[in-house]
Amino acid sequence: MQKNRLTGHLFTFITIVIWSVAFVSNKALLAYISPIENMILRFSLGYLLLMLLYPRWQLPHSLRDELFFVLLGFLGIFVYFLLENFALSYTQATNVGLYMGAIPILTALLAHVITQDERLSANLLVGFIVAMGGIGLVLLEGVGFELRLKGDLLALAAAAVFALYSVILTRAPKSYHYMVITRRSFFYGVIMMLIYYLLSGRTFDLQALGHPVVWTNLLYLGILSSGLAFILWHKGIEQIGSVSASNYIYLVPLITAITGVVVLDEVLTLRMVIGGILILLGLYLAQRK
Repeated sequence: MQKNRLTGHLFTFITIVIWSVAFVSNKALLAYISPIENMILRFSLGYLLLMLLYPRWQLPHSLRDELFFVLLGFLGIFVYFLLENFALSYTQATNVGLYMGAIPILTALLAHVITQDERLSANLLVGFIVAMGGIGLVLLEGVGFELRLKGDLLALAAAAVFALYSVILTRAPKSYHYMVITRRSFFYGVIMMLIYYLLSGRTFDLQALGHPVVWTNLLYLGILSSGLAFILWHKGIEQIGSVSASNYIYLVPLITAITGVVVLDEVLTLRMVIGGILILLGLYLAQRK
């Protein structure tokens, strides 16, 4: 049992590292293609990867099960990433990253209300406050916090949707392989994206795919961020619970800052180091029993 929990924490941490780097990759892609085109291409790649890794089919046991997969695809794939991508189009990435810090407490609140098997604790609340202080230090270093209302509201909505998705995922039918659950949610998510794209009347710019920055970032987002990471996230939640897994989201701003230093030659300041320490302390307090 203890080994399973350690594995769950490792899977969750790897997922968060992949998703943190994806912010840089996603921002680069939006300069060439639209948010919905980005989503369709990356999740189609992710779906193909899941088919290769687990080519077996499982027929739905009931209509209720299939509707559950539709709900996962709608919330965790279509709505969340649509909100996140449009938020990045309207506001700063720092703003969007800051609101990601609200996901753990939102997950705890929703889990307490919906599943009634997660209870709010003083450690969770104190850890949230400490980590949010660290997030503020890391994200607001060197830039002014501009409230771009439209983008900020979209980012907050995305955080709430992802928290709801994480809680609902814990109620996934146990009779299905986790790869099948992830693949089904991808399938329905992509179908919804295609419908949205067709209704929008857009035309895809195929020339954009000729840019190396486009297809390299698409491969990263599709294979790692949208494929492998979702598998690890599902396994992590299965082994340590939605609240414990979501607490790792506190690390997103810290890892994103480190990625900026390595990839974009950004400066790592004392303020960012202190912020990183506070984030790690907040994560420890939130996880502490």
